[in-house]
Amino acid sequence: MKRLTAIYTMLLAVGLMGSEAWTQQYQLPSGVRAGQHRTKEFHGTGRASFHALKVGQSARAAAMGDAFTAAADDINAMFWNTAALTHIEQFEYTLGYTRWMVDSKFFNGAVAWRYGQQTFGLSVVQFDAGTSRETTPLDPQGRFTRDISAGDIFINFGYAYKMTDKLSLGVSVKWIQETLDQDKINSASFDFSSVFYTGFGSSRLAMTLRNFGKDQELVIPGSLPQGTSIAQPLLYTIALAMEPYGRKGDPTYLTVAAELIHHIDDRERWHVGGELWVANTLALRAGYRGRYDLGTWTLGGGVQKDLGVGRKIGVDFAYISFGELFDPPLRVSITGSF
Repeated sequence: MKRLTAIYTMLLAVGLMGSEAWTQQYQLPSGVRAGQHRTKEFHGTGRASFHALKVGQSARAAAMGDAFTAAADDINAMFWNTAALTHIEQFEYTLGYTRWMVDSKFFNGAVAWRYGQQTFGLSVVQFDAGTSRETTPLDPQGRFTRDISAGDIFINFGYAYKMTDKLSLGVSVKWIQETLDQDKINSASFDFSSVFYTGFGSSRLAMTLRNFGKDQELVIPGSLPQGTSIAQPLLYTIALAMEPYGRKGDPTYLTVAAELIHHIDDRERWHVGGELWVANTLALRAGYRGRYDLGTWTLGGGVQKDLGVGRKIGVDFAYISFGELFDPPLRVSITGSF
């Protein structure tokens, strides 16, 4: 146990130093020196592509303020921490919908199945940015032009392995496609993750490195210089979760979670959240997302029905206030197991 704790502590330190090193390697804007790129004036904003990858999936996670990296214990781990898929007992699935800002939408689905100490998963996320009317200098109202659509699709293959009863590791690979009218950009990235039970009560530590991939070269004739590239939205997360009241599987128990997120193209942020299960049927959730301009407080809940013989089905929802600028996003997920 002591040896395992030492190894995990070393990995934690390497991850902290490595995430900062990867951030430093990207070219800074003119006039900004290394070490100054995270001042109040500049946080690296605009240096990353595929921004839809930053929007967390799963109504359950959203209701907990996105503090889900260490709290994940079901199919929703496919979107947050692949290593946590080892909590799945047999086969699980989920389907989700998010009404996002400015009439845009997210659709997601995932399945995962366990085979011995291994768990395999597959998820698909589609972002629909809607359509807008093309305008030109001769037709600024777009009366004689066409509609332009935009969006993204991500397909993720995940693998998790339970090393011991304390430690699980995970890796996943994503295929990414971003579309703007007739132009498409394809890329790929990797996620690396872990979950470690400390032995102190039910507490567990989790680490994830998400969206790790090479820079994407942009080729738009007449618009950008040759060789222009943009980074993937790399982020590194350290998280902690535990049950201060009850234990998982009890009729009633409380989970609390917190995490720190290091972004390559933004300032560091933090999430805290909680989930209270009542009679293993009703879930009440709340959270707070620190250092965000919009969508700080979150609320939500869910209901779950045990169908017997290892089968369950549940519905989750989440509410996030975006103030007066935007309508609050609507998030709904259906999950099940058999």
